[in-house]
Amino acid sequence: MAKKKAVRKETKEKGKQLDLIDVAPANAKPIIALARRYKKVSAARQANLAEEVQLKKQIIDLTKAAKLQPLKDGVIKFKHNGVTVSITPRDELVKVKDEKAEE
Repeated sequence: MAKKKAVRKETKEKGKQLDLIDVAPANAKPIIALARRYKKVSAARQANLAEEVQLKKQIIDLTKAAKLQPLKDGVIKFKHNGVTVSITPRDELVKVKDEKAEE
């Protein structure tokens, strides 16, 4: 039995990753152009995500400081100047509906 395990260990050596070869489909140019645009949009989205997280935290903190009474389902909701803000503190979910922006 010990011989079988020793044989298995010898045959399980990991192979090496081969270098990528320069082979592409016939429509590689449009694919690469779209991939570059995707990468730019993705980078911008990730940069905006950090700002979104900070703003959401500030909204939640200010709302908690105002000590507004939550509804029965735990949601804190208020409306001012046509903007409705709905906050679910448990899930840290912030929804903002701007009636003026929808027009």
